[in-house]
Amino acid sequence: MQKLTRLFFVTALTLSLLCFPSKAFAKAKIQIAILLDSSNSMDGLIDQTRTQIWQIVNSLTKVTKDGEVPELEVALYHYGNDNLPSQEGFVRLLTGFSSELDLVSEKLFSIQTNGGQEYAGWVIRSAMQQLNWSKDREDFRVIFIAGNEPFDQGPIPWRESLALAAGENILVNTIYCGSAESQERQLWASGANLAKGNHFNINQDKKIEFIKSPYDEEIASWNAKLNQTYIPYGAGGEVGQQRQAIEDSNSGENLVSRGVSKASGYYNNASWDLIDALDRGIVSLEQLSDNALPPAMRGMTLAQKREYVATKKAERQRIQATIRDLSQKRSEYVANQRQANANSGDNTLDYVIIESLRKQLAAKGFKLQ
Repeated sequence: MQKLTRLFFVTALTLSLLCFPSKAFAKAKIQIAILLDSSNSMDGLIDQTRTQIWQIVNSLTKVTKDGEVPELEVALYHYGNDNLPSQEGFVRLLTGFSSELDLVSEKLFSIQTNGGQEYAGWVIRSAMQQLNWSKDREDFRVIFIAGNEPFDQGPIPWRESLALAAGENILVNTIYCGSAESQERQLWASGANLAKGNHFNINQDKKIEFIKSPYDEEIASWNAKLNQTYIPYGAGGEVGQQRQAIEDSNSGENLVSRGVSKASGYYNNASWDLIDALDRGIVSLEQLSDNALPPAMRGMTLAQKREYVATKKAERQRIQATIRDLSQKRSEYVANQRQANANSGDNTLDYVIIESLRKQLAAKGFKLQ
């Protein structure tokens, strides 16, 4: 009887793996679509997003689901800009869901503000229809839309767009960047309620204070060493490595936050870095030609290539561990400094996004530390 029971269990497990192989081994996903108003008055909003994107990523580094760090994918739109085609609703997709955060940062820095018509309903519908949303409803899927004009502008009814999101269990959080007493804010709040999200009001022009710590220079130094562990490969190798350096430069004083993100499990560059690509099973050393490899690896035997990659990977892991340790010390220092400053930035973009993500992820069964 025990043998029959065991046989039945093994057979059932085997069938489940055959029928649902991807589900059996797939990591949970966090998908975040950010929709930014880029009309004339939104320079502050764009600047806050550029400078704080890494702080938002860092707030998720201790999130797990089923004991594993989930995959993070970010998509980015901007809307309400006269430079964008009117027949497309003054809406532009800058990047679909991507795990390559340098690309997201690059696209943020490409945004130029200009006056326009802000069609919230149109851009939400575009995000619902154009993005490759996960089909697994146990994954976390959310839209953040930020702007300061009436929520009902444009030919696409905002209620219909939000109903699309609600029907797919995709949360929509609305961020109104105008006066808290404005009548326009009411529809932004109604939009969030319809899609089971949260509504916030922020001061998009508020300068976010960067708190220096005794650990910043050391983190920046280790970040530079971390860059040396990346192995560019293929047609996109050189471009990817250049993008990494440019986004380091773009981050300015926030290089510290960016460095911490680069030491996390969310920083992945599989399209151009050989180590990440091998870890994800995208390529194999046996199949890559010498021309697809950096000069330092050309002419190596297969065994030598494996040793070279393993050495770089081990070095990367050591550096990332060092940065994480310094980051913990920096976080404790900054927390103490903020306690002494009662006027902390609790109505800025990063603050409201982090607060909503933590609450909504916990409600979805993700574990937060």
